[in-house]
Amino acid sequence: MGVAGTGSRAGERTRARRGRVLLALLLVLLAASWIGRRTILVAMGRVLVAEDPLGPVDLLVVSNAATRADALEAAQLYRQGMSPRVAVAEWRVDPAADEIRCLGIPLLDPTALSRAILERSGVPPTAIAVMPGQAEGTEDEIAATEAYVRASKDVRSVLFLGPRTHTARVRWLLRRRLPPGVRVAVRSAPYDTFSPDDWWHSRDVSREVMAEYLRWVNTTLLGDAWDGASTRQGSATCACCPDGARPSPAPS
Repeated sequence: MGVAGTGSRAGERTRARRGRVLLALLLVLLAASWIGRRTILVAMGRVLVAEDPLGPVDLLVVSNAATRADALEAAQLYRQGMSPRVAVAEWRVDPAADEIRCLGIPLLDPTALSRAILERSGVPPTAIAVMPGQAEGTEDEIAATEAYVRASKDVRSVLFLGPRTHTARVRWLLRRRLPPGVRVAVRSAPYDTFSPDDWWHSRDVSREVMAEYLRWVNTTLLGDAWDGASTRQGSATCACCPDGARPSPAPS
């Protein structure tokens, strides 16, 4: 009994020492994380950003996620001769927007707004392509871009303009979806104010960063489980219209 009791107490002391060592290591890791928190946060922001050098491309793609900034930038690049064509993904049907138009309130969906900005900034309508697909997110826009490039045959280089926090994911997706040999570049517009060096100071930007990491999880681990815009297009008629027909977007 004496030997057994001694062995039991020795085992308890060993487990206690291990527990203290693990607790000390945990405290050290927490302290190191706190001390180096800015470095970690900056790295989290920079991982999301990809900015490729500018150069002539066959196609400029404007994301609907940052319509105004990217359309303005695309128009400027077109005027500089960077590309002969600008493409915009067709925005999904929005029943609420249709109801608002029925009330006589001018309202442009992202696709129509992009076209209006492009045309009034000097891009001729013949140089603007609307890629079908009823897009409601980046994955849908990538799919529309892939379909357009494969159908066009003569597009060998693409520059995708999107929000700065989306750029790394967009490049990753495009390089895996577009045909081999198609050169891919991604950029954000100068109007995009996202800064990897201090994003955590803004509540809205912090939400966007966290959402982008969730989008990465959706894209890489869940197989785009959030995709499915075509199943959420809304009704084919407009309740406030006398004949039930949907109104067209406000003219550009």
